[in-house]
Amino acid sequence: MRLTKQTGYALRILIHCAVAGDRSVTVSEIARAQNITEHNVFKIVPMLVQGGFLETTRGRGGGIRLSRDPAEIRIGDVVRVTEATHIEAECVGGAVECPIRPVAPINRILDEALNAFIDVLDQHTLRDLVAARPKGLGADLLSAVAQTG
Repeated sequence: MRLTKQTGYALRILIHCAVAGDRSVTVSEIARAQNITEHNVFKIVPMLVQGGFLETTRGRGGGIRLSRDPAEIRIGDVVRVTEATHIEAECVGGAVECPIRPVAPINRILDEALNAFIDVLDQHTLRDLVAARPKGLGADLLSAVAQTG
């Protein structure tokens, strides 16, 4: 299974916020540090807020930060917010009207596979991703990025 760029960006935004700790970060800081366009950060942050992963504060000194501990944010939950949670095979020949689509055995199998995939992701948290990141991608780098902005 391949995750969309949107999910990859969402995870990078969350990792950035987790490493920043209690410090609020800006969209431009995230965009620079994570090599994501500001447009994409602006598009994804509201989904992460609605999913309960981030909180935002407006005004001077405002920004974005995690709304809960990284150990409480399951990767599967992030994927549920950013990805389609149902897979459906196309009918043979690409027919618009496909009477068997809702009951096709392949669709049940694909849904079962997707659920198993997400179940595995549920066993891992944002804290796991932060702990597994390569050296040099920690608070020192984030501090340097924040100072250049």
